[in-house]
This record gives sequence, C-alpha cells and structure tokens, in this order.
Amino acid sequence: MASMKAERRHELKHNELADWIGELAEGVKPHATGVLIGLAILAAVVLGSVWYFSGETAAASRAWSQYFYAFSERDPQKVLQNLASEQSGSKAAWWALEAVADMNVGEGAALLYSDRAEAKKRLEAAKEAYLKVESAGDPMLKTRARLGLGKVYESLCEPEKAREYYDKVASSEKDSAIGKAAAADARRMKDSREVEFLAWFDKQTPKRPAPFPGVGGTTPGLPSSLPDRPDVNLSKFIDSVGTSADVPPPPIFPPPAAAPPTATPPETATPEAAKTGDSKSAAVPPATPDHGEKKQPE
Repeated sequence: MASMKAERRHELKHNELADWIGELAEGVKPHATGVLIGLAILAAVVLGSVWYFSGETAAASRAWSQYFYAFSERDPQKVLQNLASEQSGSKAAWWALEAVADMNVGEGAALLYSDRAEAKKRLEAAKEAYLKVESAGDPMLKTRARLGLGKVYESLCEPEKAREYYDKVASSEKDSAIGKAAAADARRMKDSREVEFLAWFDKQTPKRPAPFPGVGGTTPGLPSSLPDRPDVNLSKFIDSVGTSADVPPPPIFPPPAAAPPTATPPETATPEAAKTGDSKSAAVPPATPDHGEKKQPE
C-alpha cells in the first residue's frame, strides 16, 4: 500500500514537470527566432575572442623573438628600431624602443670627447625615445626611461633637469637598487663642484683624433670595412632534405684580401780582386810551425 502511494506521488510530480516544460515551450515558441539569433551571436563572440587572443599571443611571441634575436645582429639598433615601428604599441616594441634609447645615450656620451655635433644628435634621439617610453603604462619601463632621461640631461650638461628625473626615480623606487643609485645621482647633481665641472665641460670643443697608422683603409692590402655577412641559415637545406625541391646553392664567402708581394733583396757583387785573393790564399799551403829545432850542417 505504501509503495503504491509512493509511485502515485512520483507520477504526479512527473506530470507536473512535463506540464511546466510544455507551458515554457509554448511561451518561448513566439520568440524562438530571437533566441536562436542571440545564441548565434553569443557563439560568434566567443569564437572571435578565442581567435583574437590566440592571434595576439602568436604576434607577441614573434615580436619577442625578434627582440632577443636583434642583439645577435651586426647592427642591433637598426633591427630594434624596425621592430619598434612595425609592432608599435606592443610590449616588445616598447622594450625595443627603450633599448635603442640606451644605445644612443651610450654612444652619445662617448662621442662627447671627440665629436660634439654627432654626440648631441645621438643624445637628442635618445631623449625623444625615452619620452615616448615614459608614456607607456609599464611601471618598470617608465622608471628606466626616467633614469635614462637623467643620464641624457647630465650628458647635455643640464644638471637641474637631470636632478629632476633622478629625484623622480628615487621617490618611486625608494627601496630598490635603481632607486638608491638615482638618489646618489641626484645628490651628485647638487654638488657645486659637479655643477662647475659640467659648465666647464660644456664650453670645450674637442677634436676628433687622427687615425692610427696601420688601421684598415690606410695600408695597402687591408680592407676599409668588413664585407656583408653571408646567409648561413641551414633551414633551407634541412627543409629540402627528402623532397624533390631544388637544393639552394651553398653560401659564397668573399675571398681573402691578397697580401702584397714581398721584395727579394738584391745579391751583392764580389770584386774580382777579392775573388783572386781568395783563390790565391786557398792555393798556398799552411806554414809548418817552427818548434825551435835547428838542423846541423853536414
């Protein structure tokens, strides 16, 4: 009897659920088209997001590969500048631009002792790049850019502006090594002796030193510049193994520079008299030494 009541309650619940589903289907039926369109839009948004973020990850990976590969190139500054222009807005592009600025400030500071015009040109390029990097949202990049701007203004003999940027780095990075170094630089820019030295150094006009003898381009047989590096990438050869594709020819290396011929010293002529004297001295037998013995007459 109890089992029959339980089965009856189960049937009643089942019927109530079926009736509720039927009523819900009848109520949704007029809006079925709109519901299907909404589901289709939602699926498109999800698929588009997956495709976009996967493409974004692949592009970021390629950009970082170019960034690290640039430092093994003969002219890394050119490669990094192209990366910063082509991948503008990406994190790798910001770091590439910051690296270009670091290279310019290093080269410009070194040229201050030989070529002031070229040095200021490099320092201005570094300042422009640092100001762009400072506007990036990355806190680490902003700190490095401000520290670089301090170095630029110090190299341009502007201690007040240099101290301003050093103070910014010191206040934002109080407990870090870079913040402590910036604080020391800021104190140095307040030193009257440092300010007087920068004022004196700014008035100097150093000249480019004369080239050393024997440097390439001044001695015959030595090249004035290195040739272009040949393409030694083996991927073309590896990809063509086991296929019917034409194997590309091996790279052609430039021939070595020919060494100048060495001059042979001329033979010295021997006088005839010396030759005759030598022949005579060779023909005369050596004298027998006299040991003090005398022959008695017979």
